[in-house]
This record gives sequence, structure tokens and C-alpha cells, in this order.
Amino acid sequence: MDERLPAEWTSGAPQASEHAPKSLADWAGWLVALAVLVFFAVFGFQAMTWALAGGWQWLWMPVGLPVFAMFSVLTVVFVYTTLRERRRVRVALADIRLERGEGLRPGEPLELRLRATVPAAGKGERTTAPARLTLRLMKRGEASMPDTCCDEAVMQCESMQAARLLYMGTLCARPDKNGGTALWFVTVHDTDGEPFIVAPLRLLPPR
Repeated sequence: MDERLPAEWTSGAPQASEHAPKSLADWAGWLVALAVLVFFAVFGFQAMTWALAGGWQWLWMPVGLPVFAMFSVLTVVFVYTTLRERRRVRVALADIRLERGEGLRPGEPLELRLRATVPAAGKGERTTAPARLTLRLMKRGEASMPDTCCDEAVMQCESMQAARLLYMGTLCARPDKNGGTALWFVTVHDTDGEPFIVAPLRLLPPR
């Protein structure tokens, strides 16, 4: 069995995106930049207006036309890209620690706890923790036989105090006369795909 106990994990599911919020300082800088672009666009338009008066004022046309055209386009592009600016939402965990207790005792519930934190976000993204995880109790018998899922539970996020996350779930294995020779382990999934945690369990004798 390939044990997997990563310290960090990022979901392989398709990532969502959302509008990127801006602070007051960001909006102030954005308004200043917009005002500069609008000023030059208006100046170019005014220069073309002066050129229509005729005479020597036609000299304003070679200046006003390219300035108006360039800064009008820049203003539209600037506003459009700002309104369309988005950031990705990355579902991830860091500082992962799976608590498995003393071991698995057939016929008795086994409580598992997964403790983690939300990793710091990179540029252009927001990180968040998964709302729930799927926990499965697996049994591996003979090498020629596939692994068997003996129990499954949904782990809800129970606590988010001080940036610490706690997921809890309970599994139970039915008594099996052939279970003593099998290899027991748990897997943690965020989707129906491959697990990102595979952890062996110590089998305890029945009481």
C-alpha cells in the first residue's frame, strides 16, 4: 500500500473564479488613472473642435485626432478590463494532520480527526477550505482481489477558530473472521477521484 500523508494539498477539481475586490486605495488609484485617460481623450476631441474653425487652427487636427483616438481606446479598454478582472478560488489545505486514534477495533466506531489550515493565497487568487471531505474505510485482502470499501462517512468542517480547521468523521468495521489477516486503511477524498490521503490503521483485537 502506498501511504500518502501530505502536509499540503490542492483540489484537482475545476476551480471557480470570482470578481476581485479592491481596497479604497486601489479604487483611488484607479480613479486617478481613469481621470488622466479621460483628460487626454477630451483634450484630443477639443483640439479637433478647434481645427474646425479653419485657418491656422487646422494645425490642431494632426495633434487632436491621434490623441483622441488613442486615449479613447485606452479608456474603454481600461474600464473593461477592470470590470472583467477576476481571481481564481483555490480549494486547498495546509499543515494537514490526520488523527487515527489507537487503531481499528472491529464492531466499534473509530473517530478520525483531520486538522489543517488554509494556505496563504498567491497573486490573483483566494484560497478556501473544502466544506466537506469524504472518508472511507478500506480493506485489502488477497493480492488478486480489489480493495473493498467497508464504510464511508462525510467529514464536515466543525471548527474554523484561529485559522484552524477541524474535520471529524466516524467509521466502523463489521466483525469479520477473515479480517485479521487483511490490511486496513483509510482514504480521504474531496471528489470521487483519487484520494489525497491514504493512511494505514492498526488492527486491535476485539474486546
